[in-house]
Amino acid sequence: MVGGVVAVAAALAWLAHSREAAGPGLLGFLALAAVYSGAKDLRKARLPFRLRVDSFGITLHDAELAWEQIDAVSLWHVPNTGQDSDTTTPPKPRLALWPAAGVTLPRKPDRTFDSRLRYTVVDCEDLDQSVSALTAVLAEHGGAAFETAPRAVRPPIPVTVSGPELRVPGGERDFVDRRRDSTWALMWAALTVVFGYSFWELLHGRAVGPEPFTVLGPLGAIGCACLAARSYQRWRKPLRLRIGPAGIGMREVTCEESFFSWQDIAAVTVGRTPTTTDPRPWLVVWPLPGTRPHHDPTYLADGHKAFALVRLDRLPGGAQAVVPVVRAFAGERYAETA
Repeated sequence: MVGGVVAVAAALAWLAHSREAAGPGLLGFLALAAVYSGAKDLRKARLPFRLRVDSFGITLHDAELAWEQIDAVSLWHVPNTGQDSDTTTPPKPRLALWPAAGVTLPRKPDRTFDSRLRYTVVDCEDLDQSVSALTAVLAEHGGAAFETAPRAVRPPIPVTVSGPELRVPGGERDFVDRRRDSTWALMWAALTVVFGYSFWELLHGRAVGPEPFTVLGPLGAIGCACLAARSYQRWRKPLRLRIGPAGIGMREVTCEESFFSWQDIAAVTVGRTPTTTDPRPWLVVWPLPGTRPHHDPTYLADGHKAFALVRLDRLPGGAQAVVPVVRAFAGERYAETA
């Protein structure tokens, strides 16, 4: 409708500066086009939006599809491209649907970079219900049609299929990297004492060692004390990965732990990440759509959030020690990528 109004306005402006006889006919044609377009948009706007997900399938206000007619359905995340994308909450996903072969919807399909036909059903920002409620319904009725991770990562399986995390003997496993932190803390603490003692002796007229060494005593003591405190903090909160029956917890040096429970994990992969050219493998967690809505992912792949937790060579034992433990707890959730 807006396009028709713009077209008529442009035609009126053109007629004001034109004396050609074809002007009235052109104006009439554009007016009819604007009226038709406006009536079509108005009729579409008056139709109440409807989205129903049940055991039959997905019902919309203009179509209904049984699960047999649906190849896949997913909550498709898009990058946050707003001006405050670094500080605002990540946008809610869109409900995307891939119909089975030969099935179409009475709407324009999305532009994709593959041969799969995809439709955006609704932007979850427009729903009254939460994304987690929609996720629960899709998991209950969608089965393997609910795509929770990129197909290149793991073939779709029902969300109710869990790994053997509760049946792994031995309990939780920790991978903690305290290498060199305690040594550095002791070394900087010792240098703090040396510099402080030298300055103390200088104040009492008893210089110890070379003069520049004693003169710089206060600065050296303060600097070494700061470095000792930093090393002590790194020793108290070292790099730590823990994997157990409850889930996966990851803590960067001096930071708070980020924890992923198994019921919120769609897949766990080991491989290189697309954000770097480094071929060394990372441990990556793919959460179920709708979980962790207020956390920015490391990257998006096929509309799915990915959290790259740690490069495995930073942990004691490296990939050889970590991968068997991840595979044992994750079960069908585990996959390796190139």
